[in-house]
Order: sequence, then structure tokens, then C-alpha cells
Amino acid sequence: MLNLDHGEKILMILHHHWISFAGPLSLVIILFMLPAFLLPLALGTPSTPVILPYFFFLASIWYLLVLFLALGFWMDYYLDALVITDKRILNVNQTGLFRHVVSEFRLEKVQDVTIEVPNFLGTAFHFGNIRIHTAGEVSFSIMEVPNPHEARDLILKYSRSAVNPMP
Repeated sequence: MLNLDHGEKILMILHHHWISFAGPLSLVIILFMLPAFLLPLALGTPSTPVILPYFFFLASIWYLLVLFLALGFWMDYYLDALVITDKRILNVNQTGLFRHVVSEFRLEKVQDVTIEVPNFLGTAFHFGNIRIHTAGEVSFSIMEVPNPHEARDLILKYSRSAVNPMP
């Protein structure tokens, strides 16, 4: 998926923090348990022998849809990444099941790196948002990444060395 230049080395790959997956995971768990709560209603009717096969068929389809939704959440969580190399930064954004967008810019174009720790959870679990501003180009951002301060320091260190190479 990523083509690196000759001699280019990956320094860091940033994915979303695991806490950002907790909300979608909670939704999947609730949706997964829904047929179990509806089963007593199907068993309590006088026409249970007629309804029960249809209930299990619809519950099976429901479980497949919920698992498909969980797969979509997992792919969005896991495949979004910010790849920092010693020459450039690549932003991989998974926007659908089969669609992703890869953007890149050279480190010498980095003007500013902004870190935002959004709330108490961000402070407690050491995650935050990173925004990278470039000279005359679009800003890149990745939300809810672990240890954003280390990434900022690494980006600034290599962007300064790209602008002012050692003799």
C-alpha cells in the first residue's frame, strides 16, 4: 500500500488509541445482545412453534449485519494511520470498506505541529490529536493517537534536519 523511496525509513506509525474504539464496540455489543432480549417475547406467544423458526432466521441475518458493522468499525479504527518516515509524512485515511485515501508531504514543508489533549480521558490515557500545518498546503490531522508528544518531537526533529542538513 505504501511505496517508500530508496533509503527511506519508517520512524513511527500512529494509529488511533484503543479508547477511541470503545464507543463503536459498545454499540456493537448492544446490537449483538438485542435478539437475546427479544427471545422471551417470541417464546411467550401462543404461536411459538410457528414464530420460532422465523425468529432464528431473522436473528441470524441480524447477527451477520452486526458483524459486518463491527468489521467496518474495526477497519476504520485499524487502517487509519499517520506514517512518519525520515523524509515525509503519509496520512492513510480509510473512508469505506474498499476505499482509502493516501496523502503525503515532505518533512521540509512542515511549519507547525499542534498537539491537543481533548479532555480528562486524553490526559489519563495519554492520547490526543495531532495537526500538522505545512507551507502552502493542506493541514493534516489524526485524532486520538497515543503519545502525541513523542510524535510531535519526532516530526519537528526530522523536519528541522531536512531544512538544515548537517554538512
